[in-house]
Amino acid sequence: MDRQNFYVAVFNAFLGVIFSLLLKGSLLIYVLAFIMVTTIVFFERKRIYEKVFHKNIWIAILGYGVLVGLMVGFLNLITRPDRDISLIIKSVQSFFQHLKPGEYDQAYASLSEISKKNYPEKDFVSDHEKSKVKIQDFRIDTVTLNEFDKKKAVVMLSSSFRLYGQNNLAIEMVKEEDRWNVVLSPSVVQTKNVPTETPEPANAARKAKAKKGGKVSRFFKSIF
Repeated sequence: MDRQNFYVAVFNAFLGVIFSLLLKGSLLIYVLAFIMVTTIVFFERKRIYEKVFHKNIWIAILGYGVLVGLMVGFLNLITRPDRDISLIIKSVQSFFQHLKPGEYDQAYASLSEISKKNYPEKDFVSDHEKSKVKIQDFRIDTVTLNEFDKKKAVVMLSSSFRLYGQNNLAIEMVKEEDRWNVVLSPSVVQTKNVPTETPEPANAARKAKAKKGGKVSRFFKSIF
């Protein structure tokens, strides 16, 4: 191995270490495979130029261009789910971060087009103000892309401060053009933030007992 090839090998090894710290899972495997293929092609560039491209510079340029295009396209295809998940997380965080200080108009901009048609901005703002929705700290637990429709996803959130009346909330997301938007219906805000009062068993029993006692006292009064 000559000095030039040695430097290239060291540089690619350095890239591999850097990517192993930044990436994980299948994405890391594909990136390392990409680095390995480019390294092999570089080492064998003279032989490839002579045996494959027959020393024709234009064929070589075309061949390497096709190879690079295929590899970049393949990497773009396999990394799309990870990029979608990253965009979904940003959209959800943006939506709730705007709700915290009461920036309802900016939060409303994060809704999907279908949500905006079914939920006018005036009602959205009014419901949040009326219900006194308070968004505190929250955590995104999982992001699940729809297996059959890649333009839909579900985000599971959790918070000890309750999100729309729940400690665990599922938010639907839909991809419109290149942006992931929140799917929200009026029932989520109007229903889940209104506390429902249920009579306590003890109170109900006392009321029933008092009612029964009232009938007995009225009976004796009617006799005397």
